[in-house]
Amino acid sequence: MQFRLEKRREPSRLMSYITPFAAVLLTMVLGTVIFSLIGYDGLGAVREIFLTPLTNSYKWQDLGIKAAPLIIIGTGLSIAYRANVWNIGAEGQYVIGGLAGTGIALLTYGMTGWWILPLMVLAGILGGMAYAAIPAFLRTRLNVNEILTSLMLTYASVQLIYYLIRAPWKDPMGMGFPQTRLFSEAARLPTIIPGTIVHLGVPIAVIVGIVAWFIMTRSVFGYRMRVVGAAPHAARYGGFSENKTIWLAMLVSGGLAGLAGVLEVAGPFQRMVPGFPTNYGFTAIIVAFLGRLNPLGVIVAGVVLAITFVGGEVAQTTIGLPNAATGIFQAMMLFFLLAGDILIKYRLRRVSPQPSVGAA
Repeated sequence: MQFRLEKRREPSRLMSYITPFAAVLLTMVLGTVIFSLIGYDGLGAVREIFLTPLTNSYKWQDLGIKAAPLIIIGTGLSIAYRANVWNIGAEGQYVIGGLAGTGIALLTYGMTGWWILPLMVLAGILGGMAYAAIPAFLRTRLNVNEILTSLMLTYASVQLIYYLIRAPWKDPMGMGFPQTRLFSEAARLPTIIPGTIVHLGVPIAVIVGIVAWFIMTRSVFGYRMRVVGAAPHAARYGGFSENKTIWLAMLVSGGLAGLAGVLEVAGPFQRMVPGFPTNYGFTAIIVAFLGRLNPLGVIVAGVVLAITFVGGEVAQTTIGLPNAATGIFQAMMLFFLLAGDILIKYRLRRVSPQPSVGAA
C-alpha cells in the first residue's frame, strides 16, 4: 500500500489555529509515554513541566522573565519568516546585542545617569542589526543562503564571549572566574514589582509584540513583508524589491534579537558570563511558528515555551528529570506543529500499486 501527498485546494483557516493547541496536547501525551518507557514518572513529568508553573504562584515571576526574551526574538523572527527570509541565527544576534550592551556598561562603570540604560539598549539593537547585516549582505550580493551564514555566525558569537570574558573584559576582582565585573546600578534594569525579580524587560516584550502586530497589519512595511512572502512574483510586479525586503527583514529580526540580549544581560544576569547563550534564539523559532507568525500569537507562544523552561527546572528537582527533558518536549512540539502544517496544506492519498507486466 502506497501513499502520496496531494495539495489541498484551499488550506483550512480554522485548522491553522487549532494545530498549535493540538501540537501542545500531543506533546504532553507522547511525553508521558516516552518518559514512562524509559523509567521516569511520565505523568508526573508532564504535570511538573506544563502545570506546576501555572498553579504555583511563586513561579509566575519566572515565567515573565523567561517569556520576555522569547517574545521579543520570536516577534522579530515572525516578521522575517512572514517574508520568507529565514534568519536562523537569532541566537548569535542575541549574544552580540548582549555584548554591545555590556561594552557600554563597562565603559560607564562607576558613572550615574538616566542615559546609561537607554544607551545600552541602543547599542544592543544596533549590535544585533549589524550582526544580521552580514548574512543579509551575503544573500543579496553573493546569493549565499542566509540559513547557513546566520547559523554559523552564532557559533562565532559564542567564541567571542569566551574571548572577551577571559581576557580584556575579565573581572579583576573575580577570583579568576571568566566573567565581567557586576554592572553598576545605573546599568541594571529596574524591577517593576517590589519583592520580585520581574524587571522592566517584561512589559517591554509585550509592547514590542503589540506594536509589531499593528505594524504588520496596518502599515506599508507589514504589507510588503506579507506580499513578498506570499507572492514574490506579484510583489516584484508591484514594485517591491526582494533585496530591500531581505535587508529589512534581517535588520528588524536582528535588532529585536539584540534588544532581547541587552535586556537579558542588564536584567537577570547583570554581568556577562559564559552561560549567557541560553538558546533563546533557537527556541524563539518554535515560538514564531507556534504563534502562527503573528506577533500577538507570539506573545502567547512565548509564555507556553517559558512554561516548559520553568517546568523543566522544577521537574529536575522534584522527580529527577534530566536537563535535556525540556529540549525533548520543545522538539516534539515543533515536530507536531510542522507535521500539522503539512497536513493543513496537503492530504494523504492512498495510491493503488500498478500491476507489474510480466515478460512475454
